[in-house]
Order: sequence, then structure tokens, then C-alpha cells
Amino acid sequence: MNIDSRAQAAVTDALYFLMIVTFLAIFLFGFANSYGTSIREQINDEFNTVFATNALKTVLYSSTPRDPGESIYDQDAEVDYLLAIIKEDYSDDQEIGPEERVVLGKTVRSIMSPVQDSKDYIFFITIPEQRHFVYFYFHTTNFIKEGPFNPGRVYFYGADAIEPHKDYFCALCPNCSSGDKLGVYEEIEPRMGRLLANVGPTSQASSALKLVLERPDGTFGDFRAQADLVMWDAVWLGATDERTAALFDHSNISSWYCEEVS
Repeated sequence: MNIDSRAQAAVTDALYFLMIVTFLAIFLFGFANSYGTSIREQINDEFNTVFATNALKTVLYSSTPRDPGESIYDQDAEVDYLLAIIKEDYSDDQEIGPEERVVLGKTVRSIMSPVQDSKDYIFFITIPEQRHFVYFYFHTTNFIKEGPFNPGRVYFYGADAIEPHKDYFCALCPNCSSGDKLGVYEEIEPRMGRLLANVGPTSQASSALKLVLERPDGTFGDFRAQADLVMWDAVWLGATDERTAALFDHSNISSWYCEEVS
């Protein structure tokens, strides 16, 4: 091998070595640059999951006066588990009455108050075998879309100053037959699936429940129910340039069989 060949081989080896070192440097820089972000995301996800789990436990084991007009702090108030009262109310007609629905909604809103300014969430109770919703509470941020509304320009989204949040009771179908309840479930379930697929990372907690049925002959049966709490960072749920159909339209809440919580 002549001197030119040896020199060319040495230069080639140096270039390969330099390429390897460059790739390693880029990899180490990228890893170091994203390390703190990934750790923060993991901690945030863990916090949200733990919060959702503990919040659901608190909802299911919270206490309330049996008389909605009394306070839990009244000395003479008869206090019981909220879930026991919900079960009793459901047992006679397989519906949660308006007063009990409001009490449960206030409990959920109170427990979720530490995060409700930055998080949206849904709390719902279903009977999976029968495929219908027993209870559905939806907390949303009331975003306002601001211009300039010109092609290619960036939109600004901010919570409404007067009414920054709106809460709804959804999947309502008073006095529905089993077939009607199934129809409501089959309408809302895909909408909810589409919503959760588009809002970004979610944190969810689930718990099994047993609801009681009082038969006409005085005997009791039971249903295997499930309570779920799902929360996510508050985002715009309306239509966008890429998403022509809104995930949830505050002006058309009837599509979710909702009524606004007063």
C-alpha cells in the first residue's frame, strides 16, 4: 500500500469516527434536553392519576344529610353515606331523582374544586350489562374563541369572564323504557369516545358498584354497576379547521341529552 492509499484510509477512518462522535453528541444533547420534560410529564401524569383515584374514592364514601335541606354540620341532622341514599333512590324506579342528582353533583363539584379551574372532567355511573347511564355529570370550561378571524391567523381561546365554567347533567331520559335508555347510551358512548380521543392525555379512575332493584313482590335484586371519573387539561371542545364537528357544543346540549346545572 502506497503513502496516498494509507493517507486516504486514515482520512476515511477519521471521518467515520467524527460521524459516530457527532451522532453520539446529538443523542446525548437530545436526551439531556428532554430528560427534565419527560420526568415532569411522568410526575404530572402520576399526580393526576392519584388525584382521580382519591377523588373517586371520596365521592363514593362521602356522607350527606338524608334531608337535602339540612347541613351535614347540623347536630340534629341524620347523616348517611351518599352512595347509600343514591342506591335507595334508584331501587324503586331505576332512576336517580332530581334532588339526589343535585346532591351528588354538588359533592362531585366540591371534591374536584382544587383542579376545576384547569381541568375538565366527567363523572358517570353505568350498568355495563344493560348498556345505559345511571348518572352523568359533565364539567367543562366555557372557552371563548377570539380573532382575528382571517385565513391563516392564530385564534385565541380564553375562558368567559362572566361564566368561565359550565356544568351539565347529561344522558337524561326521565321515564325512559329499557330500549330508550339503550338508545341514549348508544348515541352518547361514541360521542364520549371521540371526545376523549381528541382532548389529549386523560386520567381515569373506575370502581365497581352494586345497585339494588326492589321488585313488586318485595324481594330485591341487584345490578353490577360501575362509577368512572375521567379528567383532562381544559381544552377547546368546539370545531376547528381540522375538526369540522365540535366535540361538545354548548349551544346544542340536547345531543348529549343534557341540562345545565343551576
